[in-house]
This record gives sequence, C-alpha cells and structure tokens, in this order.
Amino acid sequence: MARVLKEGVAFNRWADGRFKKNKNILLAMTGMTGSGKSYTSLRMCELYYQEKFNKPFQIENVCFSISELMKLLTSKTLKRGEMIILEEAGTSLNSLDYQNKVSKLFSFILQSFRSMNIGLIFTLPVLTMLNKSARMLLHAHYVTSGIDFYTKTCKIKPLYHQLNQERGKSYWKFQRIKVNGEIHTIKRLNFLIPSKELRDAYEKKKNKFVYDLSEDFVNHLNQIERDQQRKMARDDLSDVERDIFEDVVESGLTPSQSAEKRGRTKSSTYDGLRRIKEKGFPIEKWIRYRETKSPKLVKAQIAKIKKKESKIKVST
Repeated sequence: MARVLKEGVAFNRWADGRFKKNKNILLAMTGMTGSGKSYTSLRMCELYYQEKFNKPFQIENVCFSISELMKLLTSKTLKRGEMIILEEAGTSLNSLDYQNKVSKLFSFILQSFRSMNIGLIFTLPVLTMLNKSARMLLHAHYVTSGIDFYTKTCKIKPLYHQLNQERGKSYWKFQRIKVNGEIHTIKRLNFLIPSKELRDAYEKKKNKFVYDLSEDFVNHLNQIERDQQRKMARDDLSDVERDIFEDVVESGLTPSQSAEKRGRTKSSTYDGLRRIKEKGFPIEKWIRYRETKSPKLVKAQIAKIKKKESKIKVST
C-alpha cells in the first residue's frame, strides 16, 4: 500500500487536515542513533514545503535547543502552517529538567500559538524520555523501523494519538486514507534522504552546535575546578597570599599593580605568587583561561583579522 502513494502524501494530507481545522501538530520521531530519524524529519518537511508553499524548507526552522525554539516561535517570522524540527540535542539537559521544559513548551504552543497552526516535529531516542503529561499532548508518534541502504530510504511506523478524555487513556492507531475510492490502513511509510543542499546545511548547523556544546562543557568543568581551588585557597593560603590570589588570578591585575594596590613591594608580591604555586595552585592555567575570554583580547583579534582582510582586498 505504501508504494501506491507518492512519497510524503500521507503525512501531507494529515498535516493539512489538522491545519485546516485550526489545529497545531506535535509529532515525536523516535529511534536510536543512526536510525534515520533526523534525515526523515527533514525529508518530511522538505516534501511538505514543496507542496504547501512551493519553496524549500529552510534550515532556520531546525532548532537544537528549547531556547532556540522559543526565540523562533516569538520572532513573528513564522507563517501559518509552517513546520519546525527540534533535534534530540535538547535531551542533553537534565532528564527531569528537559521533561518539565518540554511539557511547558507543548502547552505554550497549544495555547498561545493555536491560531498560527504551527507544526513541531522533535526527535529523541525513546518516547518514555517524555513524562506522561507531555506524551498525552502528542498528536502523532513516528517510529523508525529500518533503513534500506540500497534504495536510500527509511521505513517509518506512523502512529496517531487518540485520547479518551474521560479515562485519560491513550490509544495509538494507524492512519486510514482513501485512495481511488477505497479506504486503506497505512502501516508503513518510506522516505528518501533529503536533498544535498538541505543535508549540507543541516550538518553545518549541527556541527556548530556540537562544537559550542563541547566548549560550554569544558568551560563548565573549568569553572568547577576554579571554584574548588578557591575553596581550598580560603583554607590553605595566608591572608597575604589570598590577597595576591584575588588580585592577580581572579581580577587580572599584574603583580606590580597588586603590590601598589596593597601597599607592598614587588618582591614580596612575587614571593607570594611563588608560594601559591608551590601549594599546587595552577596560576598560569587560570590566567591563560581568563585572557582567552578577555573582551580586550577578543577585540584585538577581530581587529587583526579585519586588517588582514583589508590587505588582501587591496592586493587583489
């Protein structure tokens, strides 16, 4: 039956039917890593935009965090019937924190954006990563069931949510669709990989997110280490050494400036730094980290880049 319908027709009919009834879409795409859920979500949106808007699906509608998604929703740039993808990278948050945020997000979309008819597809490994209240708000659940590497297609098991309002019990059913006057039950959908342009844009945005996430994680670990060292400093350093530690390491003063500020000699300040290092405090490491985040240093680096670019333009 899936071969009778053209690719994307079943989803497009269902989505268009909901939008015409002034409803939103909350669809979960689940599957383990490498199961094709991200590319399938992109392909679904790509086909939908071709039919609905006669234009390509824009990568700006792919979000890798809830905060990025909220910015998009409140940007007033979305048109009625647009689709958004929230990638599973959001699950890098604490599980309980993520579940609470997703529940609030669903309620926000259903209540505040009902008239806009927004469609949200979000990917995650398993549906149980969402709490019960969030799962009850879903309209559909697509499960990846295999990849045909020869034809480059991903097989999807499409399930649609029916909620018993009295008992609060969920029923997941297959879509029934009329084709050539006959009603058929759709138990599988096949989707090709998205276009190369969309794949390249997605991978570029994903790589940037992963890089930023890794950098944030390293910064977080460095912050934990510095906090631990500060705690140790309160117990292991003398009053004079703590003053020098605060001035040189945390505030960014030179030893000479610290000596002038505290009314001490330069030699006593350098002796204090030597004692601090002997007690195991990585002073050079902290200073290098602080300098890399210095606004003055960043500004100077930007100026150097602009200067090089201007020289290149002149030479050409």
